[in-house]
Amino acid sequence: MNGSRFLLGPGAVLLLITLVWADDPATPQPPANPAATTPAPAATPAATNPNRGIRLHLMEGSVVTGKLSSQSLSVETEFGKLDIPVAHIVSFTPGLDSHPEERQRIGRLIQQLGSNVAADRDAAQRTLTDLGKSIQSELARFTQDEDTERRTRVQKILAELEDADDEDEADPSNGRPWPAQDSVETSLFTVVGKISPRAFEVQTQFGPLQVAISDIRRAERDTDQKPEFRKSLGVTGEHIVQNNLLNTGIRLNRGDKVQFTADGRLTMTPWGNNASSTPDGSEQFQWYIPNQIAGGSLVGRVGVSGKVFKIGSKHTFTASRGGVLYLAIAMNPQFSSQDYNFPGRYEVKVRVNPR
Repeated sequence: MNGSRFLLGPGAVLLLITLVWADDPATPQPPANPAATTPAPAATPAATNPNRGIRLHLMEGSVVTGKLSSQSLSVETEFGKLDIPVAHIVSFTPGLDSHPEERQRIGRLIQQLGSNVAADRDAAQRTLTDLGKSIQSELARFTQDEDTERRTRVQKILAELEDADDEDEADPSNGRPWPAQDSVETSLFTVVGKISPRAFEVQTQFGPLQVAISDIRRAERDTDQKPEFRKSLGVTGEHIVQNNLLNTGIRLNRGDKVQFTADGRLTMTPWGNNASSTPDGSEQFQWYIPNQIAGGSLVGRVGVSGKVFKIGSKHTFTASRGGVLYLAIAMNPQFSSQDYNFPGRYEVKVRVNPR
């Protein structure tokens, strides 16, 4: 004001303060009542946001959005009960144990693949293929079925599902493996067991809706964070790569980063009871792939038709295709028959960081 001085009365001072605050939103607003000293409540952290909005993919195909009446879900695991606040849940998937009728239907269709009537076999194959990648784990149980027709058709369905483009899935639920037990994904870990309550109320824009676990194919909450996934598995001498790969139940998508660590020992009885192998294998046990993958090595494969790769005691890779992850023991073909025994076990830890 160019060195000039102004004398303002009390009312003018109050007006000036008000105008300055209005012009500059960053300036804190003075309290309406200076005598009031009660602090404003702190903002609720995102991790405990009481807004429990959720999206439910129902079994009959519709999608419902709303807010859960429950503040938490309980999961009965083999190690005890765990209560998980809904605000920390990324998604949950009721397993086939929660859908006994659907499990029976899938089982009947798989058995129908071996029917004496060609039309019935074809119809079952079409229906199973339409069910999508979610039933890969169930189908994989029949890749060594004694019925030649059923085994051939199961392998054909699995190969067709593996070749399907992950990005073209119309329903994201069809692209996810359907586990036996219920699973709950959180921002930190995944819990497997039995979810309770078995029914709850969802407040939708059209009013409250009662939903049972058996009505739900999958439930998701919007979140910016995709959870890291970890799983520990045991690969034994029975899981020989030529005939009995271990289905891990882990579904990978293109771009997922996967890390393995493994230890343990297998007794390589064809070379004597004192001969043992680590997950890295050894050329003394001959080669599964000459000069690349030695006998006794821990190996993996993504999908039914994927290429077998060496894991060893430590390995990291980025998935170039989607599919279920399989683990196995590499073995020279002449020692891969069930006539040979390989006592022992490799303890494998798998860590998946979604793309």
